Amino acid sequence: MPGSRETRIDLVRGISLLFIFVDHSDVSFSTLLQQSRGFCDAAELFVMMAGMSAALAYAPPGGRANLGRVGSRTWRRAFKLYRVHLVLLAAMLAAVAMLPLPWSQELRSAWALDPVFAAPWRYALEAVSLRYMPADLDILPLYVLLIAAVPLFLGIAQRSAMLALGLSLGLWLAAGLLHLNLTNLAEARSGWFFNPFSWQLIFLCGLLAGLRIKRGEEPFPYSRPVFVAAALFALVAIPANLYMQLEVSADSPVRHLLMSKTSEGPLRVLNALAIAYVVFNLDALKRVFAWSWLGPVHAAGRNSLPIFVTGIVLSNTAAAVVICHGSFPLALELTAIAIGLAIQLAVAHHLGRTRREPSGEPVSSLVVASPEDQDYGYAQATEPAAIPDAARNSAT
Repeated sequence: MPGSRETRIDLVRGISLLFIFVDHSDVSFSTLLQQSRGFCDAAELFVMMAGMSAALAYAPPGGRANLGRVGSRTWRRAFKLYRVHLVLLAAMLAAVAMLPLPWSQELRSAWALDPVFAAPWRYALEAVSLRYMPADLDILPLYVLLIAAVPLFLGIAQRSAMLALGLSLGLWLAAGLLHLNLTNLAEARSGWFFNPFSWQLIFLCGLLAGLRIKRGEEPFPYSRPVFVAAALFALVAIPANLYMQLEVSADSPVRHLLMSKTSEGPLRVLNALAIAYVVFNLDALKRVFAWSWLGPVHAAGRNSLPIFVTGIVLSNTAAAVVICHGSFPLALELTAIAIGLAIQLAVAHHLGRTRREPSGEPVSSLVVASPEDQDYGYAQATEPAAIPDAARNSAT
């Protein structure tokens, strides 16, 4: 109905958050699970859903967006994410510093923390300037830049969606071929693991799909040949990726060119688009989205920022135990993962129950849009002509 949420985005985003937690926990099956989903993984889908949500939160359904107003909102949100990132980094450093010396030393080495303990003032400045991001704390900075760039994306897309896509493809190609990247002193290659010049393409694809929803259209128009090709690609990508990961040398230039996560290789881009196309067009999945028992997963998608932070804390805790202790029996690993997932779903359920308007509609707290930003997007989206079936969505 008009003004209803785009629940498909919420569900995909919620599932992605749960997978990201398992992938980052460094238990014995984390890598296999991550590689068993094809060339791409949860990160691509999460970033794409973030782009879709940004369009729903900040773009008006008709006419031109007030880019100055959009900019003030997106930059304010980006600054909040920046602050959350710095708090997470400070908390992690404090926790490691307080651990017993053998554990502390192991984690300092494994997570590239030695420099910050050796030269704290210098690396404090590097952290503030986003040039030092250790221990899986390199995801929020990507969102900081992407969300801050939303006015630019919208401004170009308002002129021409094809122009926006063409410029995005050109930047993605240049970043991959010329190795354009920003500096991260915690990485062995001194670059951002999620290269923003490359990952902006996935975000932009999601934003363009979100603009279609804003106009009352399907995000990925159905075509039977395209659907069959996308489904086959997504299915074949699973064994093909496992073969590439297990049998092909990691130093292979072909593998790096096609599948680099940092440069968002073409196979990863195509795989992410194929999965999104199938998810948003498969009738059976449309019925699944409405299952009531998936409510906590939907709530996780609606409350992405607190759930993401919860997942990062839990996954880094699990990874720290694995680094310092070594491997555990599979049954214990499965139990720990189940507990971590349950904690995240419980937090999401609690937030879904407590963050409601008098009407009963949930007030989301997501990675892209703050409540006042969502009100801007929602107010535009509730016009009957704007979005017939789905789009009262905020942004990740």
